[in-house]
Amino acid sequence: MIKEKLVISDTNILLDLISVDLLEAFFSLPCDFSTTDFVISEIIQPQQIKALDRFTKTGQFEVASFDFEELMNINEVFENNDNNASLTDCSVWYYAKKTGGRLLTGDGKLRKSAEADNVKVSGILYIFDNLVEYGILEPSESADLLEELLQINMRLPKGECEKRILKWRSS
Repeated sequence: MIKEKLVISDTNILLDLISVDLLEAFFSLPCDFSTTDFVISEIIQPQQIKALDRFTKTGQFEVASFDFEELMNINEVFENNDNNASLTDCSVWYYAKKTGGRLLTGDGKLRKSAEADNVKVSGILYIFDNLVEYGILEPSESADLLEELLQINMRLPKGECEKRILKWRSS
């Protein structure tokens, strides 16, 4: 179960949730949701922007902006990381560390670097697990949506996804 009050998401998680129409379910989880203005600026498709605006306008999804000193700190993270993390990646990494939030990402390199920096990191499966655990989605519905997402996002950990699909189909 989600223990953190703050969940930071990078772009790929949001796009995955949008692609299988899971934003509403995601934002019904019992936590506060944040991202950075860097992430929001990467979302360019009008329907994706509209889908997220709904949650930012109601206050369910906070978009953090940074002052000059914080931008310098983000730039320092960017310049000192050895994994080619983008400036956007570094903004969510920095923000998760600053707030003590959990970083949600599908980027393996970002995960490794953030974890080495003592940031809690999870991916899309953490979201699916919590949607099932909180009863927001039925296990069979989660299995269907995860199968659909596997067809869209080839970078997901296939073995872990298939384990969950089998488990949820047998529930």
